[in-house]
Amino acid sequence: MDTNDSQEDIVSDYYDDYKQTQKEIFEADVIKVRNAIVWIGGLLFASDLLGLAIANLIVLENVLYALLFPAIFIAFGLLAMKQPLISIVLSIVLFGIIIFITIRAYGSRAAINGILIKAIIVYLLISGFQSAKSAELARKEFK
Repeated sequence: MDTNDSQEDIVSDYYDDYKQTQKEIFEADVIKVRNAIVWIGGLLFASDLLGLAIANLIVLENVLYALLFPAIFIAFGLLAMKQPLISIVLSIVLFGIIIFITIRAYGSRAAINGILIKAIIVYLLISGFQSAKSAELARKEFK
């Protein structure tokens, strides 16, 4: 009887360690998703601020307008702490809306302007999505 109980304890300990590892993976991936989304917000704000500075249009109204989308991305970053997959999908949709509005307002040339920033944001969205999927798999394992 004692050997059977000790074997069950060993299996239980392994399972508890596995669940703890999955929880740590989830927490690490959630931080990656949050950081990617917050970086996107920061990049958008910095590029908008740079554009305003080049055009010599830095006034409070324009700066507040430039803060609109970055603030939404930062809110999505905070949401990522609870729902990483939903927040990254919302970020992808919002970025698509931003690109659509820009092209609609300024023509097809707007798609090419700022291509480096857009490429970095796409990279962050892809890596954030991969981390969000990994986080969701880990969450299913430790619950």
